[in-house]
Amino acid sequence: MDELSKSEKEIYDQRKSKLEKILKIDSSSLPHSFTRTASLSHIRSEYKDLEPGAKTDVNVTVAGRIINQRSFGKLIFIDIQDGTEKIQLLIDKETLEKDTMKIIELLDVGDIIGCHGEVITTRKGELSIKMSKVQLLNKALKGLPEKWHGLKDKETRFRNRYLDLISNSNAKNIIFTRSKILKTIRNYLDEKDFIEVETPILQPTPGGAIAKPFTTHHNALNIDMYLRIAPELYLKRLVIGGFEKVFEIGRVFRNEGLDAVHSPEFTMLESYEAYADMNDVMDMTEEMIKDVFLKVGHKDPLTFDGNQTDIFEEWERKEMSELVSEVLDLDISFQSDPKKIRNLLKEKGIELDAVSIGPIIYELFERYVEDSLNSPVFVTGYPIEVSPFARKRARNEIVTDRFELFLFGYEVANGFSELIDSEEQSNRLKEQAKRKAEGDEEAHVEDEDYVTAMQYGLPPTGGLGVGIDRIVMIAVNQQSIREVVAFPHMKPD
Repeated sequence: MDELSKSEKEIYDQRKSKLEKILKIDSSSLPHSFTRTASLSHIRSEYKDLEPGAKTDVNVTVAGRIINQRSFGKLIFIDIQDGTEKIQLLIDKETLEKDTMKIIELLDVGDIIGCHGEVITTRKGELSIKMSKVQLLNKALKGLPEKWHGLKDKETRFRNRYLDLISNSNAKNIIFTRSKILKTIRNYLDEKDFIEVETPILQPTPGGAIAKPFTTHHNALNIDMYLRIAPELYLKRLVIGGFEKVFEIGRVFRNEGLDAVHSPEFTMLESYEAYADMNDVMDMTEEMIKDVFLKVGHKDPLTFDGNQTDIFEEWERKEMSELVSEVLDLDISFQSDPKKIRNLLKEKGIELDAVSIGPIIYELFERYVEDSLNSPVFVTGYPIEVSPFARKRARNEIVTDRFELFLFGYEVANGFSELIDSEEQSNRLKEQAKRKAEGDEEAHVEDEDYVTAMQYGLPPTGGLGVGIDRIVMIAVNQQSIREVVAFPHMKPD
């Protein structure tokens, strides 16, 4: 046993002994429930204007975790924290019952207590509760990180997320903000008459996106199944079934890389509206995301990773080929001769994998453009090769009515006028299946059941997907996706 584990064992044994002593003094300790009369945030709000040295004759019953304690002569000060706030408890040794003082002397940082007392302010003006009664609700048998040093190492923080949330108010506030963002989106869509639905997470065919799925096995059915890479195809089945406005917020899974902006498990909003097109969806997306940032307190220009933009100005809409032409100082469009363009690019020292014009423009966009899109912009005009479910433009067979929304260089939303021609959908999925057979693990599989559903008629439909994690990252100015989820994925320790 190393020195650290010896120290931890000593702390554990000492605290276990203290718990046994407290139970002998007060057999009502460790109750099944505890009734509070107020939260700490309510007390702070209600009595924020008290003068220094004030007494209120108002008694409250509160509960929380001890995060600090200190003693000055006959006075003891304990800071407790509940789910909303923290507050100071003031203990006068000379006015409390002997058994109550014995319990207080056996308390440690990390313990969860309930207490009763009067709301006051100290002579220095610190809002406090002058404790008269205390009850141990649970004993922390391990010590918390030091108050001022806390958990600095990110690996330690994420492996012990519960400790991070106890000692790091910023980490806790991010989770609160995330909850508010989700609530705002739900309220917005509810006001637009969308209904929230749930579709299968375990799917017999992974569909709705170009991505590599996680595979599992269903023992009862004796078939391989897949964690969904998107809820898209099931949501569109609901539109076929007569639900004209549907949305789902849920986890999706893609067996791909881990980095600052990618996680194999992430949260997606997808919505579908019958009789709408890509332009309607862009209008809704802009209005909804502006509403989200307003509701979480952003009124001035938004700052992220040292960059700034006014998110409340009107958002630009630009063609992908137009942006590529601007950045590379090269006249390129979907009508360009791909061989000529590749030769011009070689003169600039640019070698490409893509051969046909659509993938050439897309590869150039991904390499040289998207990272530079700081202010919100809807990028439109995506090639058909990377848009298997988007409707073709009326006057251009190789371009789709699809957009992606970029903000601070991140793609945060994706939407399109949905493809409704079942025969064309079947042909596109066959082409994707061919690529998969040739070794492209991310290519879409052929989904005959979805094509069959389409044969009954999908109305003109506008679809939207929004990456919730990236919206939260921008809202709280965090550059890592691990900071905005409660429990990020980690390699085994």
